[in-house]
Amino acid sequence: MQERFGNRLNLKIHLANSPEAAAYPLKGATNVFVGREWVSLEVATSTEQMEAYLNKILANTG
Repeated sequence: MQERFGNRLNLKIHLANSPEAAAYPLKGATNVFVGREWVSLEVATSTEQMEAYLNKILANTG
């Protein structure tokens, strides 16, 4: 997604046991957030759905 959205998206990857993840009640190994909003696994694992989701979010922010 970083390649598709370029500088409009600031991608960060953290492990579930990282300090950045400590504030979230993570239940599984795969968790995706946009900002502080959790993204469903169905959306997060679908290129088409995730792209549409990010387009919507980015259109509303700027």
